[in-house]
Amino acid sequence: METLKSLVKDDGEDVWLNPSVYTDEKIFEMEMERIYHRLWVYVAHESELNNIGDFKVSRVGKYLVLITRGDDGKIRGFINKCTHRGNVLCRVYKGNSKFFKCIYHGWTFNNKGKLVGMPDREGLPKDYDINKFNLKEINIQSYKGFIFASINPIKTLEEHLGEARTFIDYVVDISPEGIEVKGPVKYAYTGNWKLVLENTVDTYHFPTLHASVAMLSMYINNRSPGTTAAAAKSKSPYNTAGYLRGGHFFFILDKENVREQLPLVTNADKLREILGKNRGEFRWRCTMHAAIMPNLLILDYDESVPTIRVINPIRPDLTHMETYIFLPKNISPEIRRKLLRAYEEFSGPVGMGSADDNEVMISVTQASRFDNPLINLTKGKYRETDHIKEVEEGGIKFEGASNALDDTYIRGFYKWWLRYMLEDYT
Repeated sequence: METLKSLVKDDGEDVWLNPSVYTDEKIFEMEMERIYHRLWVYVAHESELNNIGDFKVSRVGKYLVLITRGDDGKIRGFINKCTHRGNVLCRVYKGNSKFFKCIYHGWTFNNKGKLVGMPDREGLPKDYDINKFNLKEINIQSYKGFIFASINPIKTLEEHLGEARTFIDYVVDISPEGIEVKGPVKYAYTGNWKLVLENTVDTYHFPTLHASVAMLSMYINNRSPGTTAAAAKSKSPYNTAGYLRGGHFFFILDKENVREQLPLVTNADKLREILGKNRGEFRWRCTMHAAIMPNLLILDYDESVPTIRVINPIRPDLTHMETYIFLPKNISPEIRRKLLRAYEEFSGPVGMGSADDNEVMISVTQASRFDNPLINLTKGKYRETDHIKEVEEGGIKFEGASNALDDTYIRGFYKWWLRYMLEDYT
């Protein structure tokens, strides 16, 4: 326990992080057991399972899982493993099927997880209860179409999400018909899973790491480069990065550029009608990114998005990523094309932003094999606060926040990360 506590140090003046959190095998194993197998992990969106028989293979920590919509219309989750000799059952990423047949010995299960076919059934007594071989079901809950799974949940999904539900609300509620999720683009980087969480809410790196992307965006879209960086540097009280109870974190930017995309799907009056005056005006003027522990990233309407990123840790230095675009339902083909182009420019298969980020996350992981020097997370500590009127009026209740260029959100994340690693889920 003391060894764990020593990984995050606050000496009163500085906050230090031991870089072994990115490379140590024992720490990674503990993260899988105490975080990924006990919290709620995002696995799918309901729009990916619209029809009876639709299925998707996902991951919860070390477990491959199979998410299905059964013949009765219910969405279920199972360990994606044949209950006979342990072979991976479904070997296709997504599709539609009434049955799943193991390629090893031919055991067959329906889309409700029930064993319905067994070659040489006579090898077991007639009165033998083969229902004990049904697929191992896991806990599934959803919030506004976002489906989460847990192997050994400590809390309900809504308790786990807490105030992070506000960021899902802001994504979903701008469209009365809801959203649909399309994708994914899959890729891997040889770096630690926590780095992509941290990086998604980091505005400090935009003008340096993404300088070439900003310049290209200027030519493609005929606008000034560095809009995100400029917004983050402005003195607007809306420009904030912070963390919520539970370890979720976010940034918010008061950004004129967001209003280039939001009018495609809604307008200011409609937002005020749907969300109320304060929250509607907040939604109209601000763009935001949210990291929902432990594996869901939501990137709002912006020049680089609308995007959902899903983090699947494989080992300390290998992370599999899935990137999706979310779209309001019933939008016109023209608007759909515009949103797809915005997605592709930054996050798609040939998007330059993700390539920039991956390079740094790989580099940080490699350098973290050396214990010294420690990683410094002090920036913004002196101006951290638990009260920002403009943000609270937007319906976001946070534990700590400061300027969008600060490290406050990372300090908050590691405060909660350490609590989970010490098995404190209160």
